[in-house]
Amino acid sequence: MKAILGILIISLTALTPGLAAAETAPVFGDGDFSLAVGAGMRSLTEDIAESLYGKNNLVYSLDLAYALGKSLDIFVHTDYLKVDGETTFTKENTSLSIIPIEAGLRLRLSGRRLEPQIGFGAGYYMIKDEIEIASETFTLEKNQVGFFIEGGLRVYVTRSLFVFAQGRMTFLKFKPDQSTDEDDTGIIYYNERDLGGFAILGGLGIRF
Repeated sequence: MKAILGILIISLTALTPGLAAAETAPVFGDGDFSLAVGAGMRSLTEDIAESLYGKNNLVYSLDLAYALGKSLDIFVHTDYLKVDGETTFTKENTSLSIIPIEAGLRLRLSGRRLEPQIGFGAGYYMIKDEIEIASETFTLEKNQVGFFIEGGLRVYVTRSLFVFAQGRMTFLKFKPDQSTDEDDTGIIYYNERDLGGFAILGGLGIRF
């Protein structure tokens, strides 16, 4: 009887190879690729830009990553910032848009439902800043290299689907070829622009 019971147990184990795996803890975030979309708020470091456009401007983001190892990703990131404002005294229209193409490395703690992350990299930033002065539009268009650091947390809802929260600091200083703005003293020319800043993003993604 014992021999028959032993044979039955061995047979059931052989016929259900996934049984032992099902009893182990699931591996969250397993997969070579991840895709995430998000939205959030972005501030501008430059005082004049902040006075024109305010703080916490809406930004949208897209992030695609590929695993180089169990805990390391290489990724590309882009986001879209477009804000409108007006000069303080003359109330003339202004607008600013910044669209980056960024690439970097991201360290992540894989295999757990809560996944802290930290990353860094460089980007190519396409900038367009327009201001109307005396019915004439002055435009700054600049493509500039900058840098960024980031940190955040992913929470896996399932083994592959996650929500995330992230903070990003962008460093984007440059000398414009020609750019104008206006304050109470009249027209001034920038010696240097600083359109970096801090962003807080949140959204949804999938790892596959």
